Amino acid sequence: MRFFISLLVSLVSCILFAQQPKTVAAKSLPQRPSLTKHDLKEIQKIEDTLRILSYNTLNDSTNEGRKKACYTMIPTLVRALKINNSFYYHFDSVLSISKVYAPDSTFRIFTWQMQQNNAFRYYGVIQMRSSEMKIFPLVDNGDTMKLHTQQILSNNNWYGCLYYNILLHVANKKKYYTLFGYERGDFLTKRKILDVLSFDDKKQPKFGAPLFFKHEGDSAKPIRIDTFNRYFIEYKWKADPTMNYDKKLDLIVFDHLVPPNDIARNTYFTYVQDGTYEGFKWVNNHWSWLEKVFTYSIDESDNPPIPSPLFGTPNKQPELPK
Repeated sequence: MRFFISLLVSLVSCILFAQQPKTVAAKSLPQRPSLTKHDLKEIQKIEDTLRILSYNTLNDSTNEGRKKACYTMIPTLVRALKINNSFYYHFDSVLSISKVYAPDSTFRIFTWQMQQNNAFRYYGVIQMRSSEMKIFPLVDNGDTMKLHTQQILSNNNWYGCLYYNILLHVANKKKYYTLFGYERGDFLTKRKILDVLSFDDKKQPKFGAPLFFKHEGDSAKPIRIDTFNRYFIEYKWKADPTMNYDKKLDLIVFDHLVPPNDIARNTYFTYVQDGTYEGFKWVNNHWSWLEKVFTYSIDESDNPPIPSPLFGTPNKQPELPK
């Protein structure tokens, strides 16, 4: 009898000992932080306030009303970001503030705009992924800079815009985030911007990097190469050119812009798209300019689609009547 009891105790001990490492390992798995019930309730209340203030910042009918809403919204947003693990709260109902997340989830950027008379001013904040608040306010000094500035800027000296997309590339073991931005200069002109965000050795944000290469002439033997820290397109306020990343092509694609006539050349607030596209392709740790993304030739089989004929398939475009 004692033998069977001893055998049973030994068997149970072996089972418990065998299961112990699995239990410890399961407890050590990283868990995504979450807000406490109290913090969740608090941040939801602040979100309701932010939704109203951000809408008024963009849409109030008076300069004073927009300014008051904006200046009230800034400390309200900071109060929300002070809540532990607020990084994981998406503020989905706050539609008047743009929110973009780094592809590696290390930070997110809030940006918004405010109109004052005929000018537009931009505001923003970078929130780093952290259980406690770690933010970098973005101070718009675009109105004090030369147009198409190529300076390396900081969060305290920022070329203000609304960000709507972000890409990540690693060059020389350093992370570079390509930002896609929109700027309403005034009631005559708009701009879209490609900028680069990186973090220095002190983990401070820097805007701009010499990663945009542009050539003239044959791409195999370029006549001249320009290097840009950021890249702009400027156009007429009624125009609506595209500038975004195309996953299928693995390219940044944007409209080629032209003046309405020769007299308006270099008067960029008159420029509109002409139906062709330029681009940038990431090669050899930089963005290399492509003069044309789509190329079609007349009377060739690579023409845009045409209606199928009743009999047979043409090898080229049909001839038009004289």
